[in-house]
Amino acid sequence: MTGGYARHTLSPADLAGLGAGEVPPALADTLKRAIASRNIALLESVRRQSGSAAIDDLWRRLGAHPGQALDVLISPQLGAWADDALRFGSGDTGVLLAALERERGPVALDGPRPLRLRFETGEPLRGHFGLAVAERPGPADWTELCRQAYRLLRARHPRVAAAMAELVTTVVPVVPPAPPETFSATSGAAFGAVALSAPADAAELAATFTHELQHQVLGAADEIVALTVPGHPGRFAVHWRDGERDASATLQGIFAHVAVVEFHRAEWLAGPLEERPGHAAAFALWRLATGRAMEQLGRSGALTPAGAALARPLEARIRAALAEPVPAPAARAAEAALA
Repeated sequence: MTGGYARHTLSPADLAGLGAGEVPPALADTLKRAIASRNIALLESVRRQSGSAAIDDLWRRLGAHPGQALDVLISPQLGAWADDALRFGSGDTGVLLAALERERGPVALDGPRPLRLRFETGEPLRGHFGLAVAERPGPADWTELCRQAYRLLRARHPRVAAAMAELVTTVVPVVPPAPPETFSATSGAAFGAVALSAPADAAELAATFTHELQHQVLGAADEIVALTVPGHPGRFAVHWRDGERDASATLQGIFAHVAVVEFHRAEWLAGPLEERPGHAAAFALWRLATGRAMEQLGRSGALTPAGAALARPLEARIRAALAEPVPAPAARAAEAALA
């Protein structure tokens, strides 16, 4: 079952491309195959631990339908189930097989790269994320929100839209743990899934997809090659989280927020006129916060050679953002927020 999935590499050019915000189809395929290999290993560990015949049956079914194997092996349902089964004891294999039988969801937007999403409120993802499932908005409203958000991304953020179509498969609608604040999250185990509370509008959802996609990308890359020195003692203050973060979490946050910075820049310069001041303020804030975090991490010695190869183009993107003139009120507000 492991044939074709076991060995993966990222070249310096691949890492530089990721740092520059590029996930071409061939690189997306490498990331997906790395997740498949990890999930095969997890399922084999569960099989050895539990002696489950259901996993043997899954291998036989995939062997009989090799064209479906990659999509099944990278499904967030499979990854979440296997991770939880190992951490908490063997899970109900019926839940896994039922989740894999459910059809992929509706097309949110057709085009050269159609986005297909499943709106998932059942197990194992509900328990994996550990949040109450939201009954509202319903599937039709979520579909329309995603359609509008993806249309915005395709219009002004084509690289994000292309990577999203390759890598994001599932939305888990949740109740935010601290309303009225909205909430979003990904899980390294549940590759392709994004847990979301209802956004204010499609633009907020597009920004959220932009952010959470980066965590999926970098998490998959980290399955292939270590980007930070294991056990490095460095701890870093970042504006987007309370408390200090370790090197791996800090790099994750920087990687995500560089994309957020560029999202707000594009919306400030080309989005709806009435929304531009808010995007200018967000651009000014997050470029400064991300730059300060990158400066700390860069001088810490916590990056591996692979991490440094990825970080160099990240730093270049941050420098370009910091060099851009912004409205004086936005610049002052950003400085005050980080003082």
